[in-house]
Amino acid sequence: MADKIILRDLQVRTILGNDSWERKKLQPVVITAEIHTSIAMAGKEDKLTGSVHYGMACKRVMKLAESNHGILSLEAFTEEVARACIDVTGSGLAVYVYARNPRALLHAEYAGVEIYRTRKDLFGSWTNDSTEEENMQEAGSAIAARAAAVDAGGVLKSEDNLVIKHLSLSTIIGINLWERHYKQVLNISLTIHTARSTEGTVGVHDKTSRPWTYRKVADEVTEMVEKTSYRTVEALAIAIARTAIKQCKVPKLTVRVEKPSAVVFAACSAVEITRSIDDFSTSSALTSGVASLNLSAVASVAPTPQHSGSPVTGSSVVAAINDADADTHSAYIALGSNIGDRLANLHQALVYLNTDLPQSRLVDTSFLYETAPMYMTDQPLFLNAACKVQTKLEPLMLLEELKRIEAKMGRDFTAIRNGPRPIDLDILFYDELSMETEKLTIPHALLHERRFQLGPLCDINTDLMHHRLGRTSGALNRHLTTHSGAPNDIVKVTPLKTRNHTQSSDVEGSVVKTLSPDTQKKTVAMGILNCTPDSFSDGGQHDSVVRAVEHAQELLSSGADIIDIGGQSTRPGATQVGVEAEIERVVPVIKRIRELGIEVPISVDTFHADVAAAALDAGADIVNDVTGGHFDSQMLALVAQRQCPFIIMHMRGNPSTMTTLNDYSEYDGDVIRGTRFELAQRVRAALDAGIPRWNIILDPGIGFAKEGVQNFEVLRRLSELTARHIRAASGAAIHPSTGGDNQDSEEGLIDENLATELVDYPVLVGSSRKRFIGHATGRTDAKDRVWGTAATVTAAIQGGAGIVRVHDVAEMVDVARVSDHIYR
Repeated sequence: MADKIILRDLQVRTILGNDSWERKKLQPVVITAEIHTSIAMAGKEDKLTGSVHYGMACKRVMKLAESNHGILSLEAFTEEVARACIDVTGSGLAVYVYARNPRALLHAEYAGVEIYRTRKDLFGSWTNDSTEEENMQEAGSAIAARAAAVDAGGVLKSEDNLVIKHLSLSTIIGINLWERHYKQVLNISLTIHTARSTEGTVGVHDKTSRPWTYRKVADEVTEMVEKTSYRTVEALAIAIARTAIKQCKVPKLTVRVEKPSAVVFAACSAVEITRSIDDFSTSSALTSGVASLNLSAVASVAPTPQHSGSPVTGSSVVAAINDADADTHSAYIALGSNIGDRLANLHQALVYLNTDLPQSRLVDTSFLYETAPMYMTDQPLFLNAACKVQTKLEPLMLLEELKRIEAKMGRDFTAIRNGPRPIDLDILFYDELSMETEKLTIPHALLHERRFQLGPLCDINTDLMHHRLGRTSGALNRHLTTHSGAPNDIVKVTPLKTRNHTQSSDVEGSVVKTLSPDTQKKTVAMGILNCTPDSFSDGGQHDSVVRAVEHAQELLSSGADIIDIGGQSTRPGATQVGVEAEIERVVPVIKRIRELGIEVPISVDTFHADVAAAALDAGADIVNDVTGGHFDSQMLALVAQRQCPFIIMHMRGNPSTMTTLNDYSEYDGDVIRGTRFELAQRVRAALDAGIPRWNIILDPGIGFAKEGVQNFEVLRRLSELTARHIRAASGAAIHPSTGGDNQDSEEGLIDENLATELVDYPVLVGSSRKRFIGHATGRTDAKDRVWGTAATVTAAIQGGAGIVRVHDVAEMVDVARVSDHIYR
């Protein structure tokens, strides 16, 4: 066993990325180092030359800290400290370093990095003296000493530890009655175990790509702990491990939760556990990441009118990267347009990125934003989005291909810089590469000041590390949003009308609305037009084209923003009439409305792809599918191809069977939990089929596979539909699929394993005149349920619904306007 020369708690001052306030300031770093060597000669001769000069080691570490080293991460700095310490003497075999930054996190004692390195790890060989290697007399003892040095590292010879010490948080915790009324302070320590870096240079090690940082982990754990109120420390410890591993993709974690107030005559009681990703079951949809979009669906998109002269040219080499390998890279691309039909321009750009960009495929999209212009402000508003592309193209070649697509779509590169343009494609990130050339800077040189790029980017990935600035994409966006004083000039919007039906194609034909609860001021009213003889409320009233069009005009004059036209009743027990009959009912009505020059957005209420296609051809804009694309296997491909808004409703079975499918016992009787889980599956399928995120609207399916009390529960908890996490219902099992870690609690957050998050998707609620309202009011005639409907509309708006689907438009518009003033 080697001897050790130890430096304990050496404090230096240096700049490492950003401090706890996200400022680039000098920060204290406390260093403990143990240099493994032999002091036998010094002990025998009592001379320092036979040992490690610890004063020299201190000076080298301090010189490193005070230099203009440009290191951004504590991990890379710790490795350089190890290099400085062991290089003091040729007799040093290995070094242990524990570096702590007490100003890294606001609510933690420190963030630290613990590593163990041998001389060979740091310099590639055990010695720089080749003659020693040739000295056969010393070879045996040297090999043994080196093997011992490797073994002395213990677990640290194969992993590094990132430590968050004593994260101090307040929460409700305990089983006693008085503990349920007052928050207690907990000290939470986290040790993240990571596979050791094998890189030999700071430049590479400092830019190692990973999905988490210690600040990200601390933020996620803090949010979770402060929102929960577990009864046992054991359950909380497991929940913390689960959050870090599943939300932050941490590979392995030790959690220690100390409860100082637990025992009167002890400093604390504590629970310590170690968990890895194998300890928590995860659905394939989560472990596999974002699936690639359906190329066959998107590649067959017909050119939009303004680009009809430039047909889509499918790339024959796209399939070459279907099996990702080391040559495949992730590029994040910003899209923007502010002249012509902006929405059509963005859709066309997605088509080209997916079919005309060599050796590439589109794998994810952001939501859509309307933004004020920067730099040159006297120009129209932009529509902005972002997408993720997997590509084998190198950065400069990717840039050239994007410029080719821009030119193909009509961009004039001789026009004024930052002026109006039909399309703008910028590379924001390429993996986590940092490069700067005359033609291209990655990450994008101005990304840190552009909310119109950061906002969409963070819909896709908040954890991309901007190594030049030392911040993640999420931190940059948060800083720009909350700290910079930048104007709030970016608004999330949802398309409701995709094209102009009566004017020339070079005129803006789309209609976009803000449906986000944070920014929406006016609820969108969708008026119901049933062209059916058997709908539960108004069947047979509008079964001729003349009467249907007259009613559509009445709905519009009453304040409807959208007309929803259906030719197939979806009331409980309804029978299917067939595709041809459904087309005969809805298509002539849509055509006549368009012939009258009415440009209101039209939605077609159907679960048949052929009906949806015919309706879109006739002038409809939105597909409203009560099965969320589940009934007809061609529906998702059609919606992706037509690039139209798509309303995904939660439903089980079909109208004939849905009333018998309201058992949510597999979700512990929690109807919101079941609706979220099953709706997320449909959203995931839609995204994988190539439907952009911004074209998706959610509908919880009031009255579909839900009995009376369940409908009220959905309305009462509507805001949870698109929440990031939800709490367990009373008596529910919190984490049903975690082996021995199952915990029953009324106070925890549910581990749902959603196929995709539902956060920020706009919500439509259709509760109008439905049976559960009649049961509550005693009104058997659906037409008499107007005031009951009014209450549900108010509840929907309070819960964050952006669209309400109603029969009685005039009355419900009044209800919505008052509710808007109260809740928006």
